Amino acid sequence: MKYSILVAATLVLGSCSTPEPEVVTIPAAQNQSIAQATANAEASLFVSGMTCEMGCKGAIESKLGKSEGVVDFQITFADSTAVVSFDSTLVSAKEITERIAAVGGGDLYSATVLK
Repeated sequence: MKYSILVAATLVLGSCSTPEPEVVTIPAAQNQSIAQATANAEASLFVSGMTCEMGCKGAIESKLGKSEGVVDFQITFADSTAVVSFDSTLVSAKEITERIAAVGGGDLYSATVLK
């Protein structure tokens, strides 16, 4: 009986040994060259569809802030205008108006370039 307990304990303890840790190689991040945007153009826009300063204006600001080529912008809720400084080698005024129109699924806002 003592012998069977000893054999069972040896098997249990032997099978519970710590396994070797798995070596995981994480690939190095590829260096991506992101073009630095330089403001060389400016567009004044009329933005229609904004009904509130926090939600509507904030949603458009969030979209413009993440847009490639947009360097700076100022949205004035009171008169529904926006002035956008952008890099014309990366984005056009027309593309900026399309990005604003796409905010919220595309049915809420529209932007027109003022001349």
